[in-house]
Amino acid sequence: MRRDGATILWLCLLLILVLVSLVYTFVETVHAAQGFQQQYRAVRMHDVSAIQPWMTVHAISHFYRVPEDYLYKSLQVQNSTSLRHDTLYDIAHRKKQPVARVIDTVQDAIEVYRKTHPLPATPTPKPKPTPRSKALPRLPTPGGTNT
Repeated sequence: MRRDGATILWLCLLLILVLVSLVYTFVETVHAAQGFQQQYRAVRMHDVSAIQPWMTVHAISHFYRVPEDYLYKSLQVQNSTSLRHDTLYDIAHRKKQPVARVIDTVQDAIEVYRKTHPLPATPTPKPKPTPRSKALPRLPTPGGTNT
């Protein structure tokens, strides 16, 4: 009989451990999703602080509207088709520099470029006029009169 009590105790401990793991995983997933949303908003607002080591110069050029050649030149790297898929981490590794320095260089280059080439203001969309409802002609009713 004592053995059954010990088994139940172990099962309860394992259940508690599983529940704690699930709660921890859920909380971490929510934090990761919130972090992703913040980064996405920052990129959409063209905030250079959102640049990450996993980004490529090609993607940064596209998102921040800065010519690729300009970014490669600021990094003192020769632009080639093989570099198009290299991340900032890869470039830092090749140059034997810390990734933070490469990111700072890219951020500074974007800021300098913006001072001389400001982003065009995003036009606010004009509200579409609501279509006027056209009155349908009245159909004659059998045996009645149209008024």
